[in-house]
Amino acid sequence: MVNEKLFGFLGLARKAGKLVFGFDMTVESIRKGTAKAVLLSSDCSERTARNIKRIAEENKTEILILPLSMDEIGYAVAKRVGVLSVCDSGFSKKIKELTENGMQA
Repeated sequence: MVNEKLFGFLGLARKAGKLVFGFDMTVESIRKGTAKAVLLSSDCSERTARNIKRIAEENKTEILILPLSMDEIGYAVAKRVGVLSVCDSGFSKKIKELTENGMQA
């Protein structure tokens, strides 16, 4: 149920043009200050996660680990990725809520 809401919300953010896909583009959005949150898939490689977390922490950008695999993210946003960034504070807040609720369920 929570994953379905998260799928829908990620799709909505994508259609609104508020998601950035992939490691390099996410790093660029963090450094420009447009990223409100970095999203990592649950099966993102340790090396990628470690590198993106370091960059996000240096730039004080929030990091959220989604309860979704790369395949599930691909289903939601039509692109299979392990790293994304959200460039809108409203979408970021809602995705954080959905992620935290999913972890508690």
